[in-house]
Amino acid sequence: MIWDDWMGGELSIESRRVHVFVSVVALVAIVGTVVAARNWPVQRWLPVLALSALCVIGDQWRVRRLPNDTDLSFNAIVQLAALVLAGPVAALVVAASPALFALRNRRLITQVFNVAMMAVVTLVAGTSYYVFGGAWGQGQGSSSTLILLHVAVPLMLANSAQCLANAALLAGVISLDQKVPYREVIVGILRSGGVAYVGYGIFGLLLAVLWDGAEIGALSAVLVLAPLFVARWAFAQYAEEHAAHDRTVAALVRAVEAKDFYTRGHSERVAKASVLIARVVGLSQQRTSTLHFAGMLHDVGKLAVPTRVLQKTGALSDEEFAAIARHPVRGLEMVREMEFLGEAFKGILHHHERLDGRGYPMGLSGTSIPEFARIISVADAFDSMTSTRSYRQARDVEQALVELDRCVGTQFDPTYVDALHTALERTAWQPTTTVDPVAAVVEGVDELDHDDPRAPIRRQVATPHRGVG
Repeated sequence: MIWDDWMGGELSIESRRVHVFVSVVALVAIVGTVVAARNWPVQRWLPVLALSALCVIGDQWRVRRLPNDTDLSFNAIVQLAALVLAGPVAALVVAASPALFALRNRRLITQVFNVAMMAVVTLVAGTSYYVFGGAWGQGQGSSSTLILLHVAVPLMLANSAQCLANAALLAGVISLDQKVPYREVIVGILRSGGVAYVGYGIFGLLLAVLWDGAEIGALSAVLVLAPLFVARWAFAQYAEEHAAHDRTVAALVRAVEAKDFYTRGHSERVAKASVLIARVVGLSQQRTSTLHFAGMLHDVGKLAVPTRVLQKTGALSDEEFAAIARHPVRGLEMVREMEFLGEAFKGILHHHERLDGRGYPMGLSGTSIPEFARIISVADAFDSMTSTRSYRQARDVEQALVELDRCVGTQFDPTYVDALHTALERTAWQPTTTVDPVAAVVEGVDELDHDDPRAPIRRQVATPHRGVG
């Protein structure tokens, strides 16, 4: 797994820490390669060339942009087989071969890090294989005992070492570049890619044993990798389906933003804040992805609210207040046929409920409010307060957090308010200080009035508080 696949972006060229980290990794890669070449020279070039060609093909056929920050490629399998068949340096040559044909337009620092990290983790695998008694070339032996002791066990241990080294280096650069805790990043990487590495090790062992042990040769690559090509096709369909879901959600959000100027960028920010909270409290990758959809679509019901109401500059009538208060229900009605949203439905319908039962549309209270809704409620309110509106300036992050703390236990779940505190200690949040002049929204449309308990329930349901939404 490289930077491109995990983050899909570029490393910062401004960060001095990132430059130092990449330089150190590159230096270790160079020194390690020189030492390995002197001690473990390649003696069998035919399998190396054949496996290098497979790696180049595998890189071109890699399935990227899958959900949960994962990808599908058989290169790791081929590299492990090369380690057994021809040694650590051969595995390094095979692993580096795709770089010679890479056409990606990436910054130099990103390319250097990817190549250097690949070299380091391959050398870690090769060294581990040697230390644990692994044999390479044609000296592995043919008996089941020798294969077990000198190929299978060392290779699986080397594969584990490679997985840990890959996660450690990738987490290091992400932590420095994105300014997030190292532990959080490495746990996420291992959680999403650890199981895949186990599979890589098993298939790599099978390829090596069939190639030499069963004397099938290069034909073994067809036997082992053919099923992976089928899996690749299936994953490609899955990736395209997920991309279609993203496009559908984005289209709905654009429609809402075109109708309600205030919501421009609001949905994305609520989704982002929701994900920050989810990561702190330990939601799974799958649920976090679904929560992101819920955050993006939490205000989709505004499409059913008359435009004149959304953009009205004066006081709202009772009927107009009621129209806005119905937007969660209308939102659910609009998206309920989108089965991929799953748990997101509850977040969309209940994100205006309150812990004290004075929210809407159903007046749920406490833990009867779905978890997604309690998270989105905090994220929605936070973005509301840190965004400039036609009637007031944005609050800074500290002021918004103080207001959230004040409403803990009545409007917001303390667990998720605390999680937002923790997330914002790790991740910078820039208040939105611009507002469309046409977007004159009456104060109270998106925020609950919890200041005045004597106010009629109808007003509490539809009237936003000054900053908490």
